[in-house]
Amino acid sequence: MLIRFAVPSHLDELIDAPQAATQVSPDVDVMENDNETVIVAELPGVAKEDVSVTFEGDVLSFGGERKRSQLPENVRVLLNEQKIRSYRRSLRIRHDVDRAAISATLEQGLLRIVLPKVAAVKPRVIEVR
Repeated sequence: MLIRFAVPSHLDELIDAPQAATQVSPDVDVMENDNETVIVAELPGVAKEDVSVTFEGDVLSFGGERKRSQLPENVRVLLNEQKIRSYRRSLRIRHDVDRAAISATLEQGLLRIVLPKVAAVKPRVIEVR
């Protein structure tokens, strides 16, 4: 059984038109404890090699680009709603960070950045005698 989809003729123009990257500010969660600040950002469809993370002064910047999927040869695209997206976000960090210990991982479209606090920023418990 062959199933055909009715595709309006005006879609041919849309599909063949080059798509410019749309810049989006990714949704983030920011969590903190005594030792570190953790930022989790949504970067759906972005490959690890297309992610960038920088920390300059007190500004953490991160993002990436979701590229167009590779299609097999001899395929005619009937509908293409997935867009090329460029994600970019910057956050000001209001505490001193141990820059040498910053880490970032990408798993299932979630970028997790860990910003360890320097010892001077961590709260110190003082025993009362």
